[in-house]
Amino acid sequence: MTRNKELYLPIALSMALTFVSGLLCGFLGGPWAALTGSGAVLLTTLLWMSTTWSRYKKLQELGEYLASVYAGGELLDIRDNREGELSLLKNDLHKITVTLRQQSAQLAHDKEFLQQLLGNISHQLRTPLTGMLVMADLLARPDLPLEKRQEFTGQLTAQLERMQWLLERLLTLSRLDAGCLELERKTVSLPSLLDRATAPVRVALELRGQTLKVECPQDLLWDGDEKWTAEAVTNLVKNASEHSPEGGLVKISVSKDVLNLWITVEDNGPGIPELDMPYLFRRFYRGSNAAPGSAGIGLALAAELVRAQGGSVVAENQTPGPGARFILKLPIHPGSL
Repeated sequence: MTRNKELYLPIALSMALTFVSGLLCGFLGGPWAALTGSGAVLLTTLLWMSTTWSRYKKLQELGEYLASVYAGGELLDIRDNREGELSLLKNDLHKITVTLRQQSAQLAHDKEFLQQLLGNISHQLRTPLTGMLVMADLLARPDLPLEKRQEFTGQLTAQLERMQWLLERLLTLSRLDAGCLELERKTVSLPSLLDRATAPVRVALELRGQTLKVECPQDLLWDGDEKWTAEAVTNLVKNASEHSPEGGLVKISVSKDVLNLWITVEDNGPGIPELDMPYLFRRFYRGSNAAPGSAGIGLALAAELVRAQGGSVVAENQTPGPGARFILKLPIHPGSL
């Protein structure tokens, strides 16, 4: 308490008041009155000093606790339910320290996630870039046969298309993370949405001799975002094609009840290994049956595009198998068709 210079003046005034009270009482009523008056003032002063010292001691302990928290020490529950400004201060400091610790933990998590994200992105881009540089060097050779030149040009084009696909989806994920992806809500024809979703993968299906079967009522309507819902379905169909055998079947079926729209994508591949099931929708996760060159973002993007509209995506193995089934659920908004 001796470090608190703001107390010096009140203490000096209290001592002076004790002395003056003693003189005044002695002048008016004799020595016993002087002793009684001085004793009363002195006792009051001591009680005041004791209370003040106790309060400053508690403030000092709070300061030491805050210094410990700042240095990374354990976060304690300093709240109490007693009345008074000191109790209110303890409660407020507890809220602040808990909030700051949570924000610090979130920042550390975000930093780690960003480092992993950048590492994954660099890995995904490095592989096609390396191949493109090799093919560019080969194409620069004047003695390269025409057949090889055409082959390398086709491979170079395929790598560029893959990089474009990857960058577009990474950009979509970053916009989702930033909360700046604009989602529309308008009446959508489901057959039209499925045509838009399957158009980018029809060539790949034909090259693998796979059959695409679509079951959807022609008059089925839904209120939502056609572009990004189609993007989610495209990723699910692409995944189904990659995990189906040549000549296999990819099936899309659509249904609707009073609460939800259901879009189901099925394949007749080997199914999903149980070890991969909990991680299917994690970004950059490549399962044990992942297709060669898979970036591990298609299913994650599909799930996040659906979640952004209040829906969900679940994965399961068909019973009886073989094959996997992805069920996309989107809410029916009140008043929609």
